[in-house]
Amino acid sequence: MRPVQLPALLLALLLGLIACSEIAELPPTPPARPTALPTARPTLTAQPSLAESNANGQASATDGDTWLVMLYNNADDETLEKDIFTDVNEAEWVGSSEQVTIVAQLDRYKGAFRGDGNWTGTRRLLITQDDNLKKIGSEVVEDLGEVNMADGQTLIDFAEWAISSYPADHYVLILSDHGMGWPGGWNDPDPPEPGPDGLPLTADGDLLLLNELDEALGQIRESTGIEGFELIGFDACLMGHVEVLAAMEPHTRYVVASQEVEPSLGWAYASFLGALVADPAMDGATLSRAIVDSYIDQDLRITDDAARAEFIEETFNSQRARSARTVAKEMSGDVTLSAYDTAAAPELFAALDGFASALSAIDQSSVAEARTYAQSFENVFDDGPSPYIDMGSFATLIQDESGDDNAYAAAGELLAALSRTVIAEKHGDDRAGATGLSLYFPVSDLYEAEYAGAEIYATVANRFAEGTLWENYLNFHYYDVAMEDASAAPSGAASATPGASEISIADLELSDEIINQGNSVLVSSKIDGDQIGFVYFFTGYYNPDDDTILIADIDYIASEASRDVGGVFYPNWGDERPLALEYDWEPVSYGISDGSTTQFALFEPADYGDSDDSSTYTVKGIYSFADGGSRDAQLFFKDSELVKVLGFTDQGGAGAPREITPQTGDTFTVQNQLIRLNSDNDLPEEYFTEDGATITFGDTNLTLESLTAPAGDYVLGVQAEDMDGNLYESYTTVTVDE
Repeated sequence: MRPVQLPALLLALLLGLIACSEIAELPPTPPARPTALPTARPTLTAQPSLAESNANGQASATDGDTWLVMLYNNADDETLEKDIFTDVNEAEWVGSSEQVTIVAQLDRYKGAFRGDGNWTGTRRLLITQDDNLKKIGSEVVEDLGEVNMADGQTLIDFAEWAISSYPADHYVLILSDHGMGWPGGWNDPDPPEPGPDGLPLTADGDLLLLNELDEALGQIRESTGIEGFELIGFDACLMGHVEVLAAMEPHTRYVVASQEVEPSLGWAYASFLGALVADPAMDGATLSRAIVDSYIDQDLRITDDAARAEFIEETFNSQRARSARTVAKEMSGDVTLSAYDTAAAPELFAALDGFASALSAIDQSSVAEARTYAQSFENVFDDGPSPYIDMGSFATLIQDESGDDNAYAAAGELLAALSRTVIAEKHGDDRAGATGLSLYFPVSDLYEAEYAGAEIYATVANRFAEGTLWENYLNFHYYDVAMEDASAAPSGAASATPGASEISIADLELSDEIINQGNSVLVSSKIDGDQIGFVYFFTGYYNPDDDTILIADIDYIASEASRDVGGVFYPNWGDERPLALEYDWEPVSYGISDGSTTQFALFEPADYGDSDDSSTYTVKGIYSFADGGSRDAQLFFKDSELVKVLGFTDQGGAGAPREITPQTGDTFTVQNQLIRLNSDNDLPEEYFTEDGATITFGDTNLTLESLTAPAGDYVLGVQAEDMDGNLYESYTTVTVDE
């Protein structure tokens, strides 16, 4: 799911704390839900497309056909420079052949990884064969110096050079860097200048926005005279979106992308490029499937014994030998990768239009519930429910929850069209609900935001927004705009919040108001409301010296029985209201252990899971590289073990994630979250963070460990989240004696 928001504690909290009495506060009632009628809209036909020729049987490759594979490698980032550099070396493991030419444009970061002479700038390479994974041996065709890989013109220049220099029968373009989903990605911090478009998304640095990428591909086709690409691939995070597919559909026969954050390994270049060189008569569909099938488990850094040993030492801080199968399994928990046939895309868009129309005719609260519980993926837009949901998971939940025959049938048609579009798909056990393609469905607050709301979504994902009814549906869902009104441009506060529902939480009752360390207290309450999504238990430690509350713990409160739809677990609160709640609280907190010491950290719930053991928790902080540089990051823990580190770029209210492989000497500084109560004046509470413990990465993997909470006064709370991401809260206090 995602880290929960901080609670809106009121000044009454302090009064209750000092008096050691129970407190409860409720937010105002959310606005009422609107209704409207659906209508039809033209399908996506804005630009000449390859779909028709594809559907009519575009000729497959033959034994004598030639291929040009273009690798657009933006490694100008400390978290991924070494990984992308290694990917280029994996391509060299195969090298170009008589029928397959491989070229790359590689932009390196100044600092961080220092291998291969620590050269910087941007080089164009003709990839030739060699077996050295640590040094690029290919011919440097051109040294460009520093260029902006986030500029669409840079991509145009590269493709025009490659196509004119190495003409072929089939063209493949693979773009590697940070991905952000429908906004695009490919940020380039050198030079760190805002993008020329003036959009909030690029205020902190340029991005290759989705509409800019669409335009660049169109210009490449026009200037080079090629019909289109056989395959466009995104070796980047979160690009497996229907919005991205719509932008790519006019330009390519096949697309490969991931719905989730990609691990540091990236794609298995030696495997799928080796297959292409061995069989240049394959078509784009076969190559697309080879990319998906080889992902992770056929990566050279896993299959090659020497490379695997080094990868294990870097990734797991261990010199213990592990089999290729074991490492692949450990790296595959939450991975996704899919291949799409753009010939099937028009039918998918038409089915999505029918689905959107059917959704507009049913109770919108049931739609909000399906959105809340659908399989979701990493959120790049600060805190809050992730707006990136799996299309198939969402449609299946609509079938399960709506009770409407038309919606059920429309969801079925969408699922059928999705299955024809997704020609290959892989996902790990932790993303069991992934069916191959994501859809943007934010909560109301995010759809109002200047960096991710209605206006910028329509601008950046313009081909999809103009050619399908989905944007119309979002505007109907949140702004009560009629589905047929394509000219409406909503702004400001949403007039409708279908997932919002007033939730009341009764005063918390305690079995004891004073307990000793090592004992526990039973917390009881009742929750009432229609749209209860997730429920959390809050623990805060009061420090009278500075009048602050340290947020010590937030965790899910599980329902008695969980539901499982397509492998996605979510709570089942039943129909009986009020909902009786009991929670046995022990005065413990949690910390990060490096094997010798354990330092306090706030672990926030990220995935509900089917049990406490299967839930995933995150810790927020600042990751600092031993060689210099730092960025916002999160540590991910599952089964009490550190399983992933994500670093985030800073892009105008959003941040592209990328997995970081910790190196010895790198550090992570925990960001403690606090609330200053200002109980001696009339000022409102203040939320702030401050640096906590700093953990240095070494030879031992980090683990989650419990700590005995110190004696003192604690704030205990129950937080209920509605289907629009709003929190309703009730708090009380307890004293812990030594």
